[in-house]
Amino acid sequence: MKVTSYQELMAEQARSAVRVSGAHHSSWNGRHVAAAPERKVRGAVTWDNTIEYNDEKVNAPIKEMFANARVYNQDAETLQWYREAVKTVFHENTHLLAAEGSDHPDAMQAFKDPSVRALEEGVTEVHSYDNLNRYIDDLGLEEVAPGISSADADPSYRQFTPAARRFTEAIGRDTGLGSVEVVRRLAVVNAEQKFRVAAELLYDNSELPGMVPDQERDAAVRRIEAAMKPAFAGVDDLSKLDGDQLRRKSAKAGAAAARAGQDEIRTLKQQWNMPAPEQQVQRAVGPEQNRASQQGPAQGEAQGRGARGPGAQGPGPVSGPQEPMRTSGPQRPALPPDLAAAARAGLGGSQPLRSATRLAADQQGSRRTTTTPGHERQDPGRQV
Repeated sequence: MKVTSYQELMAEQARSAVRVSGAHHSSWNGRHVAAAPERKVRGAVTWDNTIEYNDEKVNAPIKEMFANARVYNQDAETLQWYREAVKTVFHENTHLLAAEGSDHPDAMQAFKDPSVRALEEGVTEVHSYDNLNRYIDDLGLEEVAPGISSADADPSYRQFTPAARRFTEAIGRDTGLGSVEVVRRLAVVNAEQKFRVAAELLYDNSELPGMVPDQERDAAVRRIEAAMKPAFAGVDDLSKLDGDQLRRKSAKAGAAAARAGQDEIRTLKQQWNMPAPEQQVQRAVGPEQNRASQQGPAQGEAQGRGARGPGAQGPGPVSGPQEPMRTSGPQRPALPPDLAAAARAGLGGSQPLRSATRLAADQQGSRRTTTTPGHERQDPGRQV
């Protein structure tokens, strides 16, 4: 809608923000008031969805812009005054954007977290600054103030914007969505949901959806979200630094947050790549099990009943019926009677079979009598 007066702009401000961003809706209650002068803010949004504007920095320039409608060749300083006032309107309305089933006040408790505040202000400023000309075009303000679309405008929240930019750039690369789309997706949800949306973007564009069961997705996303927050927690304190140092440290915090999210994804991949305990296979039998399997029946029974010395009274310790030791590999087939007898003789230390004779040279040969490759026996613990 093309507006032609201050009143029309104030009435259309929220709907235009929804159109430009593609948000589901705005939480604005339709009220805008003048901010108290002592607050030293250009604009603010209260938790009852009312917008406050500074009279000197927002209301006055916008009213003058309409009073001088269609005046060409205005000086750069005046056009910048107009543009920054309109940006404040767009910024505050971006705060009020919300997803379906949610509203701006839903984030009131979460906003006490400094990391949530930092990302909220940073993303809101980046979105409103980068998309300001689209907002101006939607409202038809270039026709009201010719030249406003190309005027300069200083960004606000200098401690938050470098962190938000680096954070969204990294996620844009990791997901293939690009930073502009990532900023938009974070801008159209309330403050409480911004880290959640960022975590969902990383999760959904990783290998995890094919590894993690659907019922575990929410828990995994929450872990990624929690991992990213700490890096943003101290960003607000950076406002005390000078320009270059502030930008470097803020950008470093945003990059660290995105990196922490990717680190958590790698941890989750390692965990979900490991087989469950019941699916793990023992590939070797320990020496204790080998010795136990070679004990004779009498020795095994003696261990099961316990040793009883002379004069012992009553039964010995009872541990219930003893089950035969089981190994993890496949059971060998029973030997024919004659071979079984020979094996017992060998194990028992008896003399070699008297009927055994040495093979003549022409009777010796390899175990494989053909060059045709045979079937390879599969390791029982190996998955093919």
